[in-house]
Amino acid sequence: MFGVTDFYDSPCASDYDPWAHAEMLDLPVVFRDDLPDPEMVAAYSHAHRAVFMRTNLHGDVERCALAHEIVHYEHGDIGTTDAQEERANRIAARRLIRPWRLEELHPITDDPAVVALELNVTERIMRVYMRMLRLGHIR
Repeated sequence: MFGVTDFYDSPCASDYDPWAHAEMLDLPVVFRDDLPDPEMVAAYSHAHRAVFMRTNLHGDVERCALAHEIVHYEHGDIGTTDAQEERANRIAARRLIRPWRLEELHPITDDPAVVALELNVTERIMRVYMRMLRLGHIR
């Protein structure tokens, strides 16, 4: 369910829940507003083995941020590099977006912002997923 290989999707499959995943991993999520960078909404701290997240985020932003930070936790990332950020975005997008839901929405709209809203993800994560589709990384 949480991996990115051998992914099976159907209307009967469960949606990815990053909160349940964090709980399974015993990964604490601590809400606070004094993150190192004012632009950050969340950050994984390897030293504390916890995710720190801003309070009062929109639900979609919170969901995507947690999915992203879980990937950093799983890979033991210390600090950040562009490659780590790209990997975390790709894996989070793959977990959060269900192919059958895209197919369901395709006749209605192809506007990434509208699709993202319907799928409860950020437009950024939606665009990452769409780029992976264009490159053939997702079938």
